[in-house]
Amino acid sequence: MAKQSTQTLTLLIQLATDAVEEAMQDLAKAMQLLDQAQQQRTMLEQYQQEYEQQWQQASQKGLKADLYRNFQGFFSQLELAVRSQNAQIEQCQANVVHKRQLLQEKQRKQKSFEVLMTRAETMQAKAEGKRDQKLMDEFASRAKRMRM
Repeated sequence: MAKQSTQTLTLLIQLATDAVEEAMQDLAKAMQLLDQAQQQRTMLEQYQQEYEQQWQQASQKGLKADLYRNFQGFFSQLELAVRSQNAQIEQCQANVVHKRQLLQEKQRKQKSFEVLMTRAETMQAKAEGKRDQKLMDEFASRAKRMRM
């Protein structure tokens, strides 16, 4: 009975370990996507700054109305792209938090199974110790009777 219990716990620990590894990979992917989104936002912001500098230089020289509208329209599109990228980053951050929570849950589950396994092994060792002690007591008792 106890041996079957430890075998079952061993299987559960292995399954929990596999789930933890999978959760770690999922978290790593989510973090990588977040990093990529942040890098893309940085690139957009740098491009936006460069474009703004170009606009300032061009406006100092004087701009025609159609060129001014083109600058303003493109600058508005860049603003929209940056806001969109910020929204994507927030979504990625939420995903990272979620994946981290899932990983922690799976790690707790794995640890619980390990604790149960330790308890089962301890109980099994105690039972074996009691059996061994009982056998030793019987052996000593028989040996004592034989000497009499």
